[in-house]
Amino acid sequence: MEQGRWYKSGKTLINEIRNSAPLENSAHIWYLGQHGFAISVAGIVIYIDVILNEIKGKDGIPRRNYPPPFTPLETQRVDYFFATHNHLDHLNLETIVPLADANPGTKFIVPKPCVSVLAKAGIAESRIIGVRAEESFELGNIGVFPVPAVHTKYIQDEAVKDENGDHFDLGFVIKASGLSFYHSGDTWITPRLVEILKQKGPLNFAMLPINGTDWERTSSGCIGNVNAMDAVKLASAVPVDLIIPGHYDMMPGNTENPAYFADCMYRHSPQKRFHICALGERFIYSDV
Repeated sequence: MEQGRWYKSGKTLINEIRNSAPLENSAHIWYLGQHGFAISVAGIVIYIDVILNEIKGKDGIPRRNYPPPFTPLETQRVDYFFATHNHLDHLNLETIVPLADANPGTKFIVPKPCVSVLAKAGIAESRIIGVRAEESFELGNIGVFPVPAVHTKYIQDEAVKDENGDHFDLGFVIKASGLSFYHSGDTWITPRLVEILKQKGPLNFAMLPINGTDWERTSSGCIGNVNAMDAVKLASAVPVDLIIPGHYDMMPGNTENPAYFADCMYRHSPQKRFHICALGERFIYSDV
């Protein structure tokens, strides 16, 4: 399979993730496209919003700008698979079902309304952990705080919930090995989000979308996210050491140049660190 833009892919990348062993107060981070990350920390490997399948349009034509790094049929080291919400570029059963079959020890953490989606697809309910916004829980030696995400029509300051009041869209603050980090999922910036991140800080690193939106994408049904400048302003408003941008490169018509994010950081938040990841690159964060 032609890997194009991948710095590392295939067995080389799988083995690097499998064999990673970060020191205390350190994490290994791989950007796997769109808003997908693999994170090795505290002796475990976490996938968040990782998509390992092709995504096709209604016409059957593949839509990805680059292929997956490897297939979900591979035996991998992935202890916990987080999906922030039920959109095909974040929770995709063509990734999750074969990955679950090939890796029987993996457990799946999803917003409560998404539990039935995985269960109906054949994932054993004992392997699914449905979580609610602002209700902390533990996974072995890591702590997790689900953060409400507002991923609605442009721009609407209210979250989408089911009949039980459970959020369809979440981000996660995760604490492990002396570190605290945040994956936003897809979201707008809201006063409540800023308040939560201030309370949960200081954060060592945060993974934020930068693709933004516009009238054309909104008109075609594409729900957007914060743009590069909003991500920079959030970085300035909350106690976070380093920002990793995401959600800017995989789907045609829903991209952004991360160099614009870098320019915004230099001009508006020069005191903060950031890192733009190559696809499949291992980035080592250390607070030692």
